[in-house]
Amino acid sequence: MAEVPHLVKMQKEFGGEDFSVVGLMQGNAQAASQFSLAQKLNYPIFANSKDFDAYDVMFLPVTYLVDPSGMIVADDLDDAEKILAQRSVR
Repeated sequence: MAEVPHLVKMQKEFGGEDFSVVGLMQGNAQAASQFSLAQKLNYPIFANSKDFDAYDVMFLPVTYLVDPSGMIVADDLDDAEKILAQRSVR
């Protein structure tokens, strides 16, 4: 779960009206809630979401940066952070 601290940092730096980290987790809602509390997440996490199918998620963890229209603009944490950093400079 090396991604978790990085995602918390991204949410803290870039989160707002135009951006939010959203977690998808295999398991039930109680497991998602316990994980969120244990990891001190600052973003929502959903379990067994129908949204898995929208992006052909077969294995977790996976990271996507999705624009407001629903298009994937990055599928790597480093690329996503670079895109967000460039956007916040403007």
